[in-house]
Amino acid sequence: MDWKSDADFADRFHEALGNGGIRAWFQPVFRSLTQQIMGAEALARWFDPDGNMLSPADFIPQLEQGGLIFELDMEILRQACALYDELRARGTPLSRVSVNLSRLDFAREDLFEQVCSVLHAYSVPREAVSLEITESVMLEDTDAFEKVFNRFSDAGFSVWLDDFGSGYSSLNVLQNYPFDVIKFDMLFLRKMSAKGKNMLASLISMAKTLGIHTLTEGVETNEQREFLLDIGCEAQQGFYYARPLSREALIEQIDRKPGILEKKEDEAYWGQIGRLNFVNPNPLKEYAERWKSSPADYVSSYDGSIALIECGRENFTYIYATEGYKERLRELGFSSVDGLENALTSHQRGHYYLAIHKLVMDALQQGTIQTVEYAYRDVYYRLSALFIARREGRAMILMRLNTFDAEREVKTAQEMLDNGSALFFTYEMVAMIRPEMKKAKRIYAASSLPSYDREESVDKTIRKFCENHVDPADQERYLQFANMETMGERIRNSPRKFIQAVFRMRLEKNQSNWYSARFTEVPSSSEPVYILTIQSVQENLNRWLNLFAEEHPEMF
Repeated sequence: MDWKSDADFADRFHEALGNGGIRAWFQPVFRSLTQQIMGAEALARWFDPDGNMLSPADFIPQLEQGGLIFELDMEILRQACALYDELRARGTPLSRVSVNLSRLDFAREDLFEQVCSVLHAYSVPREAVSLEITESVMLEDTDAFEKVFNRFSDAGFSVWLDDFGSGYSSLNVLQNYPFDVIKFDMLFLRKMSAKGKNMLASLISMAKTLGIHTLTEGVETNEQREFLLDIGCEAQQGFYYARPLSREALIEQIDRKPGILEKKEDEAYWGQIGRLNFVNPNPLKEYAERWKSSPADYVSSYDGSIALIECGRENFTYIYATEGYKERLRELGFSSVDGLENALTSHQRGHYYLAIHKLVMDALQQGTIQTVEYAYRDVYYRLSALFIARREGRAMILMRLNTFDAEREVKTAQEMLDNGSALFFTYEMVAMIRPEMKKAKRIYAASSLPSYDREESVDKTIRKFCENHVDPADQERYLQFANMETMGERIRNSPRKFIQAVFRMRLEKNQSNWYSARFTEVPSSSEPVYILTIQSVQENLNRWLNLFAEEHPEMF
């Protein structure tokens, strides 16, 4: 559209204001973790009488030059509040709307009053409106801006720093003003280069350390979406999700997908979770220390092995897991987080479930980092948990999983080497038995007993050992004692959590003596694993048992 003069431009603008040619279009903002709409940005559009849309680049500069930008900004704010009110009335409320304020708006002494007046007309709460500003606002009259900024912030408005990284932004503004959200410019995503990715990841980590929420605009591909999720960017906006929509088109999208809107009551819940720094070297410690006192006083000190797990009364649901966490799960034998979820259901209350359940309950009750060290399918791991947010019937736990600790592994191995001999010398034999895997492996034997590790079943191994080394008088009793089908139940029913009995055995020089045999269940796997230890009894007890067996054979 061509304008003959500044006066002609102003007349056309006011005409458009009066006849509905100036309209707010809305681009949804999506939460990275849930893929739900958490808000929408109101953008100014100008339609000429023929219905053609003018480019904002053509009219925004002229509105600023002609001193008319404030009128535009207030009209877009009015339409944003009208949308908020309409969605609230029809039962599909939007958590928040954001509007852009020009640097020239802050030159007005009545800016705060004018904004509040518009909100009041539609009964819109202040926390439902976000004010997006660029750094250029702060470069002219810093003292005046600081007063207005603090007035909005103190009144409950959310103030966002827009277009961070577009060429004007510096780190000083983050130090001087308590912004609620940093909105990163789309330029970071244009090429998706390694340098650009590292820069954005570092900036988001920095924002999290400062306690500032993060949003990236210009998202156009699934690759960009997944990258932003992995580095912990809380919110995303761009053509991948939705182009700017008219009021009618936005309402149509909401009606078509009712669950796409984030509930207002969940906003604080996800906002608290969003403070998690995915790329911090120690995310649990960083989160716990930063928020247990004053976030402003925290000074930050790449572990990719973390996950967010939402806990209900009877189940665990993975909301997000890093690739490092998934890799650790694969080391434990789970092909995916779904496999672990199934193992944690209330129908499979094995050792692993009980260990995780206790860890989660302790984290919820204590509010501090809880840690459990365990072994699962021959893999040693350490799992840490920290409670970070709660909503009705659900709570979010941050998990960190490590399956190898080099320092501990070396120390433990050295201790085993140093002390293993002394430990094993107290037994004649130590064996590990895995019934489900049909394996019985001898770990230690004091004498040159033959090995039965290669038998096709555990039952055959036990029977062969019994035939060759247990006195015939005790063989039937030994086979009952070593029965794998009833082993688990007998151990669980034992107050000592192991079963023990004495038998006459021939373990050396073909001489029969009394030995104490014990089966203990190892609480280190979802499958049953038992340790069998055989220990000779003291000489005087051996004589006493021989005498007692002769006089009361029925007792054995």
